[in-house]
Amino acid sequence: MKNKQINRIFTAFLAIILLLSSLSMQAYGTSDITQVYLGGMPFGVKFYTGTLIVSGIGEVDSAEGAKLPAKEAGIQENDIILKVNGNEISTAEDIAKAVEESGGNPVILTCRRGENEFDVSITPVFSQSANQYRIGIWMKDSTAGIGTITYIIDETGGFGGLGHGICDKEGNLLNIERGIVTDISISGINKGAPGAPGELHGFFSSGKTGTVTCNTDCGVFGVLADMSNLKKSGTRIEVGTKEQIHDGAATIRCTLDDNVPQEYTAQIVIPEGSDAQAKNFIIRITDPKLIEKTGGIVQGMSGSPIIQGGLLVGAVTHVLVSDSTEGYGIYIENMLQEMPEILK
Repeated sequence: MKNKQINRIFTAFLAIILLLSSLSMQAYGTSDITQVYLGGMPFGVKFYTGTLIVSGIGEVDSAEGAKLPAKEAGIQENDIILKVNGNEISTAEDIAKAVEESGGNPVILTCRRGENEFDVSITPVFSQSANQYRIGIWMKDSTAGIGTITYIIDETGGFGGLGHGICDKEGNLLNIERGIVTDISISGINKGAPGAPGELHGFFSSGKTGTVTCNTDCGVFGVLADMSNLKKSGTRIEVGTKEQIHDGAATIRCTLDDNVPQEYTAQIVIPEGSDAQAKNFIIRITDPKLIEKTGGIVQGMSGSPIIQGGLLVGAVTHVLVSDSTEGYGIYIENMLQEMPEILK
């Protein structure tokens, strides 16, 4: 009897372990996806962080001349504004509205500078040119940039891009309160050189083409609103595993100022002991046309798909500052595993 009870307890315990393992796999995502639409298209991303940062301090043109209400009150660049008159705020519009509604009476800003939180009293000044009250600060409540889509999931329209997270100046992942995706037209290229990474320049379209839902160490993820054109002319490709990628010839797919995705030759080098999430291997550009045009890898090409042996095996993530023809790549499996399950 005692042995039977022990067996039942052991069996129940084993079932719980298996269940937790299954739930863990669902929570963090799996790499069961075997086929996707190939990316290589640029996209614009803009997301609101829910944090108001003072990006600049300036004058207000009052009837008595130029005034510096924020500076005189002690506000500094990079201060974070948390509240106005005790009310929490999250956008630049929130603070502008509170200042305008003050009627020129002092407003109390609750700020954070480093680890310290403090209150500042500022008296708004009526701007002659803007015809409204101002306090002489510029606020940043969003981040925008250009990246490259790596892949798109057929069934959901979910996509992965960049191959690395969007971070602040200190290297910390930025929190996303809400984010949008827009189409981009590449208009110019700053060619990369040793010590001076280049970048793609482009125009953001006015319309919203998708939503950003997640910013992670392995990329930015979201969902596209319209898959019709992609399903008509898009290229489907099999997904490769870590075991299938190897040192040797490959291609990357990206879009330059002709605004047509194209493949360019490259070489993959897999260093020993590499376990960084977004720096799994070296990607070396060998295509003379791409080197002539861009110098190699430039900002905006992050997320460019890497193809080897007819398989999507990874994405470009970073450029080496010392040599713009070389950079890092991430395994496509790492991106798919980090992608929220609801987008698959």
